[in-house]
Amino acid sequence: MIQFIQFLPRYLGLLSMLLVGPSILKLLPDVLILATLAGVLALGRSFRSKSLALLGILVLMVLQSLGIVLYAVYPESIRETAHFAHESVIFFPMLRDFNLGVSLIGAFAAGCVALFIEFGRSRFSMSKVFPNVGFVEPTPELTSIIQRLSRAAKIRTPDVAIVDSGNPTAFTVRANRRYTIAASVGLLESLSEKEVEACLAHEVAHLKNRDFIVRALATIAKLALFARPMGYFLEPAIYRARELLADKTAAELICGPTMLISALSKLKQANSDSEPSLIAGMSVCNLNARNGFLGLFEKHPCLEQRIQALQEMN
Repeated sequence: MIQFIQFLPRYLGLLSMLLVGPSILKLLPDVLILATLAGVLALGRSFRSKSLALLGILVLMVLQSLGIVLYAVYPESIRETAHFAHESVIFFPMLRDFNLGVSLIGAFAAGCVALFIEFGRSRFSMSKVFPNVGFVEPTPELTSIIQRLSRAAKIRTPDVAIVDSGNPTAFTVRANRRYTIAASVGLLESLSEKEVEACLAHEVAHLKNRDFIVRALATIAKLALFARPMGYFLEPAIYRARELLADKTAAELICGPTMLISALSKLKQANSDSEPSLIAGMSVCNLNARNGFLGLFEKHPCLEQRIQALQEMN
């Protein structure tokens, strides 16, 4: 049972079901979660479907937690046998209180973050979002590239900025209620024009694929499930899938993956100083992304994985 694996103290209810009999209402979400996980494994390189399936699991888990709150407020909303209700009170009264407590805390935290994302940070200026980063006016060439890519992606042209930094990076941020794509001086100087275009196509692809919405939903769901460790694996997995999807979409926008592979290969070999943490988390590439088990917590796939996925498109 996947709940038992996720969080042992929280899911001693599994033992309760063994003692007093199963409840279809309790088993059905777990069956759906397991079935969806099996489907994710079968999706392979379908990064869009994989990310949406993982997001669906998170949403289902959130609904489970909200169901606990609903049952506490309005017990008649969940019909169970009197025997099961009686036994659950006798054997696990503290478990029910704990479940309700963490569900309420998670729901409150997720609601606060959702409000902050929509009515707080997104309305800040670029200087407030990145107070320690210097921005300069974009060059006409950079603006022209963004406009051309936006037309190809059929999206509204975002704002453009240049980061006054030698670290090769490009990222997208929502500020002043508009999206801005920023590229650093280091990126413009270390890559060719076509390679720069490929990196910017990756950022435009995020906007085309509505990745800000998908990733925000994943983060909010993870916060709502803060006591369930599985959320800390699923949210980064969704981010990584959207990054690989952005690479694939970018390659389609620039008629092939060759230039993006070249750009990522150069960035992989770059010996740059550490980037500001806020930028590193959203950059076109995280040079310090780990592989192996620790890579399960990374929101960026490692460069080797991205390059391999792009090479398979050829």
